[in-house]
Formats: sequence, structure tokens, C-alpha cells
Amino acid sequence: EAEGQLTRKFDMLPSSTSNKLLRPPSSMTQITPSLTTFTCGHVIPPNNVLTSCLSFGPTSIKLDFRHSSRSSNQMIDELGRTIMNMCNVVPSGFVVFLPSYKYESQVFQRWRSTGMLSQIDRLKPIHREPKNSRDVEDALARYSSEASSPSKKGALLFSVMGGKMSEGINFANEMARCVLVAGLPFPDITDPVLKEKMESLDKDFRQRGTGINGQDYYQNLCMRTVNQSVGRAIRHSNDYAAIVLCDYRYSSEMRIWNALPQWLRRGSGAPRCEDASFGKVMKNVRSFFAQDRK
Repeated sequence: EAEGQLTRKFDMLPSSTSNKLLRPPSSMTQITPSLTTFTCGHVIPPNNVLTSCLSFGPTSIKLDFRHSSRSSNQMIDELGRTIMNMCNVVPSGFVVFLPSYKYESQVFQRWRSTGMLSQIDRLKPIHREPKNSRDVEDALARYSSEASSPSKKGALLFSVMGGKMSEGINFANEMARCVLVAGLPFPDITDPVLKEKMESLDKDFRQRGTGINGQDYYQNLCMRTVNQSVGRAIRHSNDYAAIVLCDYRYSSEMRIWNALPQWLRRGSGAPRCEDASFGKVMKNVRSFFAQDRK
């Protein structure tokens, strides 16, 4: 397939074949006596990915996308200012993942009323993930055309973590030179099915002393969705992208940081507070895209 083409691609290999192709794991973790997990490194060189945790916006407002605070006008406006600034330094395609469709609607309603939406659109044409699955292919084609335009102005795509575009779609090359993840998509803790599952896991954990408890399961659901979204970019060994994790919790809570894939963390501890400031992140992103990769 041609480079830059957006595809839904699933490689199915017999177990004997896939075992031969596996590289030695980068790290191994014993979960239970019968379960060991391993993590492999990425195919890209380390300098082809930039991971940044962003804890504060352009006006020094703390980026807190918990349910209790993310819908405030102050937080939505600061997110808009953050994206506007990023649009000035990110070439080609820029993908922003929001935590839910409801929140995406709130964000667009606020930005439309303040005029911020038109300001962002002047920097990069805005595209939105459609709610109807039948419209996804056409939406991707329109975004692809503008994101890969020779002008490098590119395009901006708003998607939803756990939505139609967060899994199974490749945003290779110019399709996603930057992925910004706003918040953490924790599922609804009041959902009766989820509550039952968590209580069952807690009971088994108390009885057996192994496995995972309900809280660990709850976090895993969230971080699996984050990792799926981040993984839409960087699809081959020569690809490159900047990943911006936009929420103070990514840098302040080690359990969140440690749940990210090792190729993003590079085996290091969570970023220092000063490294998660807006000025430092913008400087790093600007320098990343200034590199000559011809």
C-alpha cells in the first residue's frame, strides 16, 4: 500500500510463524505464577518520537480534565489556546483525541460561541470524527487530502478515545505528525455492569491473593484506550511524530505514567514538573520538527 494511505489493517499469522518473527522482549513482568507479560521496543529509532506531558496551558492554568473540572469554560478555553499554539509549530496532520463524544460537543459549542473555533480553523482546517460509521471513510478521505497537502499547513482532526478512529486506522506519515491526548478516558464508575465486574475481581483478589483487583482493572480499561489512540501514529520504521499527553495526571501520578508503553516512556521516570510546563513543551516540539529527516 502507498505510504500515507489510511487503512484498516489486521495481520493474522499462525502462532508458529509469529513466534519466529517476535524480537526478544525489552522487559518481562511476572503477574501470577502462570502469567508473564513482556514489552517489546518500537521499530523506530528513539529520536523519531517525542513524548511530552503537558500539565499547564499557555496562561499557566493547570490542565485538569477530570469529570469535575473539564467542562468549565476556563478549561475548555485553555485547551483551545493550547491547540492554537501547537498548530503554529506542527506541520501537516495534527490529531487531537478527546475523552468522549459528549465532551467533544461541549468543546465545539464553547469554541463556536467565543470565536475560537474559527481562529483554529484559520491555522489548520478542522475535521471531526463522524458519529455515523458510514461516514468515516469519507471523513478520512477529506482529512487525508488536506493533511498531506504540499503546503505543510495540513489539517486538524478531532477524534474520540475509544471511538471509531482510535482503533484499527493507520495515521501514517503526514496523517499524524502530532497526536495530542486530552485527559484520561476513565469509564463511568456508576455503570452497573462495570461495578459488578470490579466487585467480582476484588472478591477473587482477596480470596486468591493473585491477579488484579477492581481498581487495577478500571485503570487498565482507561490506559488501554489511551495507548490505542497514541498508537495511531508512527506506523513504520521511518515514521516520526510528537505525542503530547495533555493532563497534569500524566506527569504527577506514577501509576498513570507506568501504564504507558515503554517505547513512549523510554524506561525513564515521570517528567519533572518544569518539563511539563507549556514553555518547555513548546520548545521541545518546535525543536523536534526542526530536525532534518530527509
